[in-house]
Amino acid sequence: MKIVILGGTGLIGSKVVNLLRAKGHEVVAASPSQGINSITGEGLTEALTGAQVVVDVTNAPSWEDKAVLEFFETSTRNVLAAETKTGVGHHVAVSIVGTDQLPASGYMRAKVAQEKLIKDSPIPYTILRATQFFEFVGRIADGATSGQTVRLPSVLFQPIFSDDLAANVAKIAVAKPVNGVIETAGPDAVPFDELVGKYLAAHHDPRTVVRDEQAQYFGTILEKRSLVPSGNALLGSCHFADWLSRTTSQKAATEKQSAPAPNVSGKAAKGIALLLCGIVFAAVSLRDAAAADSTTDKSKVAATTEPKEAKVTQLFSKDLTDLPGKEGLMLLIEYPPGSSDPVHRHNAHGFIYVLEGSIVMQVRGGKEVTLTPGQTFYEGPEDVHVVGRNASETKPAKFVVVFVKDKGAPVLVPTK
Repeated sequence: MKIVILGGTGLIGSKVVNLLRAKGHEVVAASPSQGINSITGEGLTEALTGAQVVVDVTNAPSWEDKAVLEFFETSTRNVLAAETKTGVGHHVAVSIVGTDQLPASGYMRAKVAQEKLIKDSPIPYTILRATQFFEFVGRIADGATSGQTVRLPSVLFQPIFSDDLAANVAKIAVAKPVNGVIETAGPDAVPFDELVGKYLAAHHDPRTVVRDEQAQYFGTILEKRSLVPSGNALLGSCHFADWLSRTTSQKAATEKQSAPAPNVSGKAAKGIALLLCGIVFAAVSLRDAAAADSTTDKSKVAATTEPKEAKVTQLFSKDLTDLPGKEGLMLLIEYPPGSSDPVHRHNAHGFIYVLEGSIVMQVRGGKEVTLTPGQTFYEGPEDVHVVGRNASETKPAKFVVVFVKDKGAPVLVPTK
């Protein structure tokens, strides 16, 4: 089958693309960076020609009430019109469990409007409503934080691992349309405050979770089952506790691996530490400069005005005299929307600090991770960098990377 994935370069979309390609399907990972834009309509008809299925996992670049409603209504109308023109037989859209129970949220109202357009269209469809992702629990905690206190109710919360959601989307894409709504969630429904508390404890976060039944979520006071499926649902296989244990263990291993080796001389270790401190200084300066420059208009046009290739700017370099033959190099990397790197290696110790946006990183044999501002990533001299991309198809991303490498050696070596 030919299947078009709108939002095919994002967190869920990229996973769905890989799963369907592994099954032998012809898959188009559609995004503005690939010349396929559901808002302007650019490239839609060409991309959908010959397709049996379209999967929509796009997300709005702005969650402001008016902007997010315009995004989902405009995008969905354009896609449905192109599907009608090209004879697509199945429209699959990912929505949110409980979206119709949170009317105070402009984002949820926009998702309800999107669902209505799909239901009113003549195109056969399946709407898959999913709970929140494991990967977003940290952001949810941030949104509920005041000072060192996180206020959340004890309502049931049943998040799902992004891999499990992607697997369900892929299955639905090749199945017959149900012309209705299917729900999916993780295997465990637990009190909201307890789950977030466990997340913070596992990350040694000093914030305290306080149970507050009046605490709002998306501007609404929740009922006990507002955030969990209403009936039978497709359940993921990965338990939150297992995912949390695995991801925190990987983080600890990465941090341990990134520490200077015990046999490095005191002077050399000091030199490396000073070099890495430059990340913090550069990060703060560049982040503040980016914030001063950032405007809503720029984010809206980013997808069509920026180049696809990453922009690399050298910030600093220095010979490491206590490590003969080694040098330190600091670079600023700017990913335009939808940008991605080829498979490569650096033959160096690489230390990444994210300044703006979200980036997806993975080395061969390791777990794919999505990093947001303030988060870090390490790769060693033997690592093959198999995934390096902007997680967004509509917003740019920036990060600083410091390499400790052989003097004069190339920074990037393409590989397989």
